[in-house]
Amino acid sequence: MDFGKIIGQQTVLENFLNGGVKAFRIVSLTVDNERLVLPVTPWKYSVTTKQNNKIVDILDFGEVLIFGTTALKNLKVSCFFPATFHKYPFVVGDTREPAECLDLLNKWKEGKKPVRVIITDSPVNLQMAIMKVVWNEKDGSRDIYYSIDFEEYRDLNVPSSNYQKQIDSQTGLKSRPNDEHGDIQSKLVESALDLVEKSHAAYGNYSSVDIFKSKNNLSSLSLGGIKIGGWSW
Repeated sequence: MDFGKIIGQQTVLENFLNGGVKAFRIVSLTVDNERLVLPVTPWKYSVTTKQNNKIVDILDFGEVLIFGTTALKNLKVSCFFPATFHKYPFVVGDTREPAECLDLLNKWKEGKKPVRVIITDSPVNLQMAIMKVVWNEKDGSRDIYYSIDFEEYRDLNVPSSNYQKQIDSQTGLKSRPNDEHGDIQSKLVESALDLVEKSHAAYGNYSSVDIFKSKNNLSSLSLGGIKIGGWSW
């Protein structure tokens, strides 16, 4: 049995003898309506915080540091899931079989859902994603030793569009917003056609527009993908 495990068990057992259940530190993981309280209080956990600062080399000056934004927090938890038949006195959380605990963790990880991680009597109360679960068995105890890597999850507060799309009663689809470019294109085409009509009124036929084009050094007219070349449209 690991020395670290023995120390962890002794610490939890001492808390139980001295202060009862309220003295226990527990680690709870919650997703929606599902909750897992780690059966044994981890004897170790670590939190990593970083800042995305950058060092750049400026010509004829040297290196300078540019402050960046705050990086995501990282949490690592290590302990073991005890086999229920042992009846350990230091179990403070769920009395599930180790395989059940692993199945639940994998379900959350593969379901791509954030996990609320709370470690009582500590600063840890974070919404996180399960990045990696490593586990193994040893010493023939049927206990499963594990380590879990969490990464902080942040909600993206994307403002909704001011344009409220209407839903078609027949198709059930939302209509497209007004296309400003399409409006401009329509106006340009209308102006071009108006120009053609005015030229026709002046010269008596549409073919005379070619003369107008040559005077303005225009070989063709393209408006938003609609080409009027030779005016044979």
